[in-house]
Amino acid sequence: MPTAGFADSNRASIRFIAEDTADWGVTPASGNVRELRFTSSSLVASKETVVSDELRADRMVSSVIEVSAMTEGDINFEFSAGSHDDFLQAFVLGAWSRPMSFDFWKGNTVSITGVSAIAISGGDYTDYFTAGRYIKTEGFIGATNNGYNTIASVAFGAGVTTVTITETDLVAEAGTAYTKIMDANDVTVLNSSALRLGTAGAATIDSNSGNAFASAIAAGQLVAGQKIYVDTPVSDVTFRNNTVTWTGTGADADSLSITDGTEIVALVAGVDYTTGGTATDTALSFANAVNAERVAGRLNVKAVPAVGVVTLFFLSNSALADVTEVVDGNTEIAVGTAAAASAAGARGVFTIVNAADDVLTVTPTPPTVAAPGVTSVKASMLRNPGDLADITAQSFSLETSFNDVDKHFLMTGMRVGTFSMDVSTGAIVTGTMAFNGKETTPASAEVIGDAGSYTLFTTTATEVMNATTNVGDITKNGSILASAVQSITLEGDATLRNQMAVGSKFPRGIGTGRFNLTGTMTAYFETLELYSHFINHDTISLGFDFTDLDFNHYVFTVPAVKITSDPVSPTGIDEDITEEMEWTAFRDASTACMLQVDRFSSIKPE
Repeated sequence: MPTAGFADSNRASIRFIAEDTADWGVTPASGNVRELRFTSSSLVASKETVVSDELRADRMVSSVIEVSAMTEGDINFEFSAGSHDDFLQAFVLGAWSRPMSFDFWKGNTVSITGVSAIAISGGDYTDYFTAGRYIKTEGFIGATNNGYNTIASVAFGAGVTTVTITETDLVAEAGTAYTKIMDANDVTVLNSSALRLGTAGAATIDSNSGNAFASAIAAGQLVAGQKIYVDTPVSDVTFRNNTVTWTGTGADADSLSITDGTEIVALVAGVDYTTGGTATDTALSFANAVNAERVAGRLNVKAVPAVGVVTLFFLSNSALADVTEVVDGNTEIAVGTAAAASAAGARGVFTIVNAADDVLTVTPTPPTVAAPGVTSVKASMLRNPGDLADITAQSFSLETSFNDVDKHFLMTGMRVGTFSMDVSTGAIVTGTMAFNGKETTPASAEVIGDAGSYTLFTTTATEVMNATTNVGDITKNGSILASAVQSITLEGDATLRNQMAVGSKFPRGIGTGRFNLTGTMTAYFETLELYSHFINHDTISLGFDFTDLDFNHYVFTVPAVKITSDPVSPTGIDEDITEEMEWTAFRDASTACMLQVDRFSSIKPE
């Protein structure tokens, strides 16, 4: 018999919307809906039944009685920036210190059209931009076209979304395959020229009595134990550098060879850049050629042009990075001597030891830089709350849709009961979220989506992370772990329980119990360092970080851990000896939490 077709898993999708914290199990009538990234789902309606014990002379069962029903199951995912942050927040019953979505647009559809205008052609993206929030642009050749800006307004017309910013230093530039605009609302201090680092050798970042951190501290966005990213400008303070000077216009066939310490690129006048009417024109053309190589990912070098001079900043800080003359047809090119950065540690991740309105005490100690230039500070952190007033139960309405047969299942009151991650060598970083919820309602049309009073946001476009190239350092007590690690896992359990009641088929609520966090770590056996912590029952901290291909950065920290198992034994022939440790987290007195996650929008130097 002919059929209209069966449902296919490749046509399935899951959308979600956060429920009002005061109205559990009720789908909001309007709001923003996001499509979820996942690899598989076992979310289903389930029920409990009881077989009647009535006696019958014919030996048959008289009835099967339904006594309760609920919704539950797992969602498996591959870890990517921003894709599951809402659920991680709900799992720990906390809140990110600054909201950020990691949405971005990349390619030749992104261009600069005016001193304060960034255009995205091809669609209406106005819902993704909110006045007052921060964005970052990357991948442009023009030096002032890359950096952090504040959204003033957004509009759509003639197929183009135009984001107007409050700043006025952009220069019109067409889009390329590498131009990008992204959410960067983790910025807490924007483009400040008042910041100083390591004043008088102290382990501090200050604003010279400007109280640059006051508003962020008042909003609870900068606290002790939190990690921040200090984004100082590319300069001779932060990066190894050299100069190329033209005393004239130069000549075609002049050639300069540049290496970033790994890659080598030769740029030839008349082919890769032009010799202009003046030395300054030639310098500008050469700088643009270098920056084009950088944004294309072929050379990790930034060029800054001036009057007849180009300064090259080697962003790898490699001692091998330099520029050399190959051909100088009329001796009008002069190459300087490369100089190492005087304060390479002036940008990067720091941990706040103490936060005051004008001064952040941090670790590690930054180099002393009296005026690094226009600097931004970024921070967005999540903890399981230590303050009882901050513990907030959160739930979602999720809709699983089988789009090829137009059948949908709306699940309400969904709370995250467990959250796990697996970071194993040679594999994608994966995770699982388990849900408990209320009711499942089938429908022949989607309930939440891009219709009526709902606004549908597509899935994030961030790259899936792997444990080989995207994991940076695994740390113990804040220092890089000496032992090589094969895998590390997190297993969190919120100890949810269905709260059933007489007269109610579905749960009347979902209770939350004790927050438990455990995990494993498998390391090659090299020293007694970790085993000694196990034997001595020491308290240690563990941490690991991720950076994706777009330079979005996460740091996971478990601040107080006891190693509960560490077997070291030869298990067979031709095998490496490993320490297959199990650990359990508990409340850290200084941060009043058991899990801390810090996230940052792109940390790529621009």
